[in-house]
Amino acid sequence: MSADVTPPAAAARHPIAIWFFFWGEFAERCSYYGMRAILPLYLTTKLGLPDEKASQWYYLFKMGCYFLPLLGGWLADRYLGKYWTIVGFSVPYVIAQLLIGIENDWVVMLALALCAMGSGVIKPNISALMGLTYDQQRPGNGPLRASAFLWFYFAVNVGALISLFALPLIRDDYGYQVAFLVPAGFMAVALAIFALGKSYYATETVGPPPPMTAEQRAEQQRTITRLLGVFGLTIFFWVVYEHNDTQWTFFARDYINRWMPDWAPTWLRGGKRLAADQFQFINALCVLLMIVFFQWFWKRVDPTGKRVPHTTKILLGFVFTGAGPAIMALAAASAANAAPAVTAAAEKAAVATFDTQTSVGAAAFASPAVVVATTAEAAGDREKVSMLWIVAAYVLLTLGEVLLYGTMLDLSYAYAPARMKGFITACFLVTNALGNLINSQYASTYNTVMSPQVFFALDAAMCVGAAIAFFFVGRQFNRSNAAAAA
Repeated sequence: MSADVTPPAAAARHPIAIWFFFWGEFAERCSYYGMRAILPLYLTTKLGLPDEKASQWYYLFKMGCYFLPLLGGWLADRYLGKYWTIVGFSVPYVIAQLLIGIENDWVVMLALALCAMGSGVIKPNISALMGLTYDQQRPGNGPLRASAFLWFYFAVNVGALISLFALPLIRDDYGYQVAFLVPAGFMAVALAIFALGKSYYATETVGPPPPMTAEQRAEQQRTITRLLGVFGLTIFFWVVYEHNDTQWTFFARDYINRWMPDWAPTWLRGGKRLAADQFQFINALCVLLMIVFFQWFWKRVDPTGKRVPHTTKILLGFVFTGAGPAIMALAAASAANAAPAVTAAAEKAAVATFDTQTSVGAAAFASPAVVVATTAEAAGDREKVSMLWIVAAYVLLTLGEVLLYGTMLDLSYAYAPARMKGFITACFLVTNALGNLINSQYASTYNTVMSPQVFFALDAAMCVGAAIAFFFVGRQFNRSNAAAAA
């Protein structure tokens, strides 16, 4: 039976292709987020970049990852098709992961460029191919497609959770070179899984679209204009959200007491001190829990998908996203009133010394725990603020992320003109690129021009302002679509 002919009994079930999308995306995100998890501290400790320069490199890399989807969507729609675009650009992606552990500025820059090209070109096509598969194999079942996008996002964060937690541990035990080989292996697995599912994916029509009538062209322009109005405010979400793996990491390094608290289970205590970049796993863990909750919640509260529109979920996403940096601002205020924290330079030097000593297995040190304990006590770590601040901030930020990002993926596909699904998905991803472009300059003001407290408070205010503006933009979007459908 061909992939686009669906027996009536199977019409309400996900097609087989979902498994290949799920596990392929899981492995690719293990690769991507694993590399990203340890990249900021790699740039500061191994390449010796100051925080503000490392932030600039990091945000420009992320900008590339989310700007190149425009190229990926165009290539796939007109020349290669989504499947072969994904397969072809996975190769430089694997090469990039192998190169990045070489401690040379130019090699790392090349590796980041290749990684951005691979990740960026692939990103819009994988979700667009999944949407197209559902349109062909489960036509008219919008809620099932929306559920698939949420499970797709679940796969992203299963991979992110594992790599965000594990890569800092692997780095601490074996060094950066070994740690960067793990993402390369995951990317190779992702390519193999995706390639195996080819026969279950949608049938693609590649090439320039047929000429449009004047009426079709006008309607397409109106739809794009409505979507870009929504996308414009999403840029502010990304400006704020993208600080969680850089400025939040630097804050954890300098101001957070990273020793496991006394109330934690015994097996988690006993000399356990989290790495500054390890808190990122909270984000991925919360995404998983919240996706499962919302899969249950929306089926009962809004089974048809009409009671709570996309725009309401996105508005709530802005509000909760702003609550995350608001908590961080309170943590920074608490830190300012505490005993003076160790300087960033001293902390980086201690981390670099620890990494060097453990990676060469120096016999003078009894164990990594002894070295960590000595470093922590010397830094006055016990005088820093509780890690509960950053844990709470991640929970609220993640709630905003799930409501906004997961919803925007489905909205981008659902309202895009039929001949521009890949391109419109890429346009949504470009909002992230623009947010990171802003951050390549704005983020360098953290702890230089602005104190952490002021920086995070400004982040929170930015989200509140975007939420207020989106209230009116979202209402206009809903009215315009209702009028177009009438």
